[in-house]
This record gives sequence, structure tokens and C-alpha cells, in this order.
Amino acid sequence: MIRKREPRWQSAAERARVAAELIEEAESLTETSTIASPADLLRAALPPPVTAQLPQAQPAPGALPPTPALPSAEPTLDDAIALDPDNVTLLVERAELLAGAGHYRAAQQDYERVLRINPTHGEALTGFGIVLSRRGLWSDAVPQLRRASEVDPGRASAWYYLGEALNHVDELSGALVAYERAVELEPRNAKALYGLGIVLDRLNRPDAATQMYRRSREATGR
Repeated sequence: MIRKREPRWQSAAERARVAAELIEEAESLTETSTIASPADLLRAALPPPVTAQLPQAQPAPGALPPTPALPSAEPTLDDAIALDPDNVTLLVERAELLAGAGHYRAAQQDYERVLRINPTHGEALTGFGIVLSRRGLWSDAVPQLRRASEVDPGRASAWYYLGEALNHVDELSGALVAYERAVELEPRNAKALYGLGIVLDRLNRPDAATQMYRRSREATGR
């Protein structure tokens, strides 16, 4: 008769011994690990030590003066705005960069500053509406994008994002008009075509929606 293989640990005492060894090993790993302690974190948060600066050596009599050092870095966009805080072009450029990096609140502040200077700036109104949309503030985005489409009716992006915002707040008739205008300005705008299909679907017009979906796929080369 073939006997069944006995388990690795024959008794409760054997299992207890192995468990104790594992606990001891874990404790030794904890003691020798490189995880930072609270004191380490506090030290890391302190400012760097002050570096003493030695006085510059005086040039020898008759020697040529030292060549001035070149600036270590080119002026940044922030530097340019600090010198000219009401420069609308620079503010819009920085707002677009901030929004592209996901810093929506900072971008919003720049757009708001532009609109205080020029309330009918179409690009800033559109950007402001997009930032509010990215933050999920669809109702707040609608008036900004509607105003953008009024002052700059040839801007397809203003109409497209207005359609997006209106669709999210269930103003389907307005969303339909906005998407249609975006497609008129950019017939191969795949996103606008797709959004138009969604609104048509919601308006129980499946045949027209299917046509828009097909056009959207064609515009993306699928």
C-alpha cells in the first residue's frame, strides 16, 4: 500500500518554530532597512546649509578688469510677465501652457486677468471655458464659451467646446447647433462629428447619428 506523503511540518510545535524563525527574519530586515524614519524626514525638509562666500580677490595693479559673467539662464515666461504683467499675449501663452500641463486653477487665473483687461478676447474666453470644462464645471463653462462664439464666431474650437458643455448640462438643442457650427467651420473635425452623433442619438435620431459616427471615423482615417 502506498502511503500518503506526510505534510512538511509534522506537528504544531514544528509549525510554531518555523513561524518564529520567519518573525525573527522579518525583524532583522526591518532593523537594517533603508526606510526613512520621522527624524530623517524632518532633516530632509530643512533648508540647505548656508554656504560661506569668500571675498573676491582684488586684481593686480595694471591688470584688465574681469569679464562679466554671462547670465546662467534665459529669462522665463514668468520673468517676462513679471516685467509686463498686463501683456495679454504673454498671459494667454502661459495659461495655455499651464492648462496643457493640467494646472487648471493657475491657468484660470491668467485667463481671468486677460479678461479683466480685454473682456472680448475670444481666445481667452475659449481657453477659460475649456479650463472650466476640464474641472467639470460645465454650467460655469457655458457662458464663457457662448460669449467666445459670439465675439469670435469663426473660432471652431469655441463652438465645439460649447457643444460639449451644453451636452453635459442637457441643453441638447443648443448643443446640436454648436456642434453643427463647429462642423461647418471644420468639416473634418472628428470630435465635433462624434459629439454631433451623440446629441442626435439623445434626440432619438439614430439614422442621422449613425451618419455622423461614420463621418467621424472617416475623418480619423479609420
